[in-house]
Amino acid sequence: MYREGRIAFLKTELAITEAQGKVWDAYAEALKKNMQSMLDMRKTMMEARSAKSPVERLSAHVSAMESRLKALQDVKPALVALYDSLSEEQKKKADDVLTGMGCMM
Repeated sequence: MYREGRIAFLKTELAITEAQGKVWDAYAEALKKNMQSMLDMRKTMMEARSAKSPVERLSAHVSAMESRLKALQDVKPALVALYDSLSEEQKKKADDVLTGMGCMM
């Protein structure tokens, strides 16, 4: 699965140490939840296309955006903890490879 491969790639690229394992695991779990949130939002938006009125479509869109905001807010503490645990060299690498929404892209 894409996300598992991407998470493994990020761990390797960042050269996560055994001492960083706990914060890495928390971050990886947050990434998985974030990816599921993105998939759920896509489904909601596809369903919203069939809504009967513009009001219903807008309500679905607002709901999807609120869900995405919460998902990103949930990722942030795990990212902060991970980033704070990295060496300066790892941070430079993280600045390059951790991009996108929730840093999964």
